[in-house]
Amino acid sequence: MQTTEEFFEALNRDVKATECVDNPFFAAFRDGEITVDDVKVFADQYYLYIRTFPQILAGLSHRVEDEKIRKELAKTIVSELGGGEGEIHFRMFEKACAPLGVKIAGVGEVDYLPETTALVDGIKKMFLEDKVEAALGGHYTIELSGLPMIASFYEGFRRFPESNVESLEYFYLHLLIEREHVEWIHAAVEQVTGAEAAHAEIRRGALTMAGLLGDFWRALHARTAKQPVIA
Repeated sequence: MQTTEEFFEALNRDVKATECVDNPFFAAFRDGEITVDDVKVFADQYYLYIRTFPQILAGLSHRVEDEKIRKELAKTIVSELGGGEGEIHFRMFEKACAPLGVKIAGVGEVDYLPETTALVDGIKKMFLEDKVEAALGGHYTIELSGLPMIASFYEGFRRFPESNVESLEYFYLHLLIEREHVEWIHAAVEQVTGAEAAHAEIRRGALTMAGLLGDFWRALHARTAKQPVIA
């Protein structure tokens, strides 16, 4: 059986090899190929993901029996909701878009891409119905892919002349805290790594989530690049 260290090394390698960690959509942001019109398309879809995530994660926290795991999940929930004194993160993203003249549609007020719906529904099903080990694996992938995602978006947003220090706070904050989010979910996953069966479930959840995220970013790239999705 793999040691815990070996298990995480293999899991990190497998997740980082997928399109949830790097992909043409992230590259388009980094290379300055994203227009304000593209941001409008992106923002409405991305907003559903980040707006619903803390609520769904709270549901997973309710399901777990181990208080050590619940504590680690609670850290991320509280962080996403402003850490007690700060601003709720999805509100900060609204402010990042506002100087560009992009007003994000409310949840349910826009036609979502099938891949957007599949991502959010997939997170709900995994976190609220699947085995806890798989759900923790899915959460691990979300957090592991968070820093490269935010770094790419920041490179795109900072190029717009309308962006300013205040509007970019969403990205500054996440560039600082994403590593903490990974540490917290890493600590949670460690609590359930005692058996091969648990390893298999964690990995299944992690790679299933990687697939959902990869499909989401691929669909957004196709929409903004005006090219068909290639499966």
